Amino acid sequence: MASPTAGSDSPGPSGPASSAHSPAHSSPASPARGGRRAKVSFALWDGGMSAFSSVILTFVFATYVTNAVATEGAVGADALKAAQDHGSQVLTSWQAVGAVAIALLAPLLGNLADSGGARNTLLRVTTLATVVTVALMPLIARDPAFLTLGAALIALGVVFSELAGVFVNSVLPEISTPADRGRVSGTAWAVGYWGSIVCLGLVLVLFVMPGTGILGITGDEGWNLRAIPVFVAVWILLGTLPLMLWAPRHHGRAELEGRIPAAARWTPWQGYATIVRRVVRAFREEPVTLAYLVASAIYRDGLGAVFSVAGVLAANAYGFSTVQVIVFGIAANLVAGIGVFVGGRIDDRAGSRAVIIAGCAAIVVLGLVVLAIDAPIVFWVAGLAICLFVGPVQSSSRNLLTRLSAPGHETENFGLYATTGRALGFLGTAAFSLTVWLFHDTRMGILGIIVVIALGLIAFVPIRLGAAGRAGDLAPAAQPSTSVTSKE
Repeated sequence: MASPTAGSDSPGPSGPASSAHSPAHSSPASPARGGRRAKVSFALWDGGMSAFSSVILTFVFATYVTNAVATEGAVGADALKAAQDHGSQVLTSWQAVGAVAIALLAPLLGNLADSGGARNTLLRVTTLATVVTVALMPLIARDPAFLTLGAALIALGVVFSELAGVFVNSVLPEISTPADRGRVSGTAWAVGYWGSIVCLGLVLVLFVMPGTGILGITGDEGWNLRAIPVFVAVWILLGTLPLMLWAPRHHGRAELEGRIPAAARWTPWQGYATIVRRVVRAFREEPVTLAYLVASAIYRDGLGAVFSVAGVLAANAYGFSTVQVIVFGIAANLVAGIGVFVGGRIDDRAGSRAVIIAGCAAIVVLGLVVLAIDAPIVFWVAGLAICLFVGPVQSSSRNLLTRLSAPGHETENFGLYATTGRALGFLGTAAFSLTVWLFHDTRMGILGIIVVIALGLIAFVPIRLGAAGRAGDLAPAAQPSTSVTSKE
């Protein structure tokens, strides 16, 4: 969820934080241009794209690839386990390749999008590429010969969907004001969670349960599962189409600065050079934004691990059956959707900083409760309570970056947001694996996730965000300083 430019590489002497809501920012790309239709389209995009992560990446198709495809023809318990391990290794290896691609492409394409207003074109290209990639997945037959292709398609889908998220995130400041941005972001995130629930439920009823599903597609050669990506591709297309059609026009930096757009002379090398200069400049002029990108990358990875390992914990540590795991997953998405819907409104009243600190602290405390009391009922109650806080922290993190971004730099900043997230994307799962290995207990993996979120919170708290971290408009006199030692 989801969630994320050649011309001058500098927003001005005061940096993004001090110019984030200058007249240039509010005039050309006024929220009034988007209106209600743009806000609804923005939320529907999350509801559509969430089907990729919930159905393809988490619960259904990735499992089909690593189990049914990888183990076809294997005989005996040892051979089955070896085939499953090999399937998981191939899948994660291709996802690692995809993570590198995202880290390299996200800031580059963000720079291109902000250079001359190409954001909407790139949004459509990456979204449609996600749809096409998912639609190709039925080609993966139950045959180990298709394992590599299946893993590669899943990784490619991750790349396109996350790049699309970079461009969608940059729409947020154009369809909202500082006063209602938390509500707009939180509502869209909630629609994403609820969209996952509906799509996953339909997949189970239409294709999986009972037997072959009410559509009657048989399991011969795995077709009841291979047909699911077609349904998901249509779901994604229908959900994302409104924003692809009605996204507000994006003004590049050149246009905002009254210059001739430089898109015609943009090259990848020039784009990377701009990014390097931007990062170097950030050390001197934008330490607030840079510190935030690093701190948020740490706690965001911990938050991502909460959902990615929830099923493993439920099954391996508490003995949940497959049906119980799915029910828990649906309940977790439902609670998370409610939490982020309410959290967006709290963001507008209390500010993003308060929501992020309170949410991360609550998750750490609840995680310690789960760790201290080894009982399924505690896992159910505290686990769902954790889900209540995950969404608001993710949504407020997106909102906060828009408030720290200068006009014409939003997409580029979300590219860096994705890159820093990917650069530290190993922390949550690595900490989980390490603590399981140290204590020889799957349940102790919770400790690793808690530590990662706590470290991110510790890194975040000292950052002086100024007005960007509080509720309300960013008046020029109250804008966040570019110095990390400035007063709150």
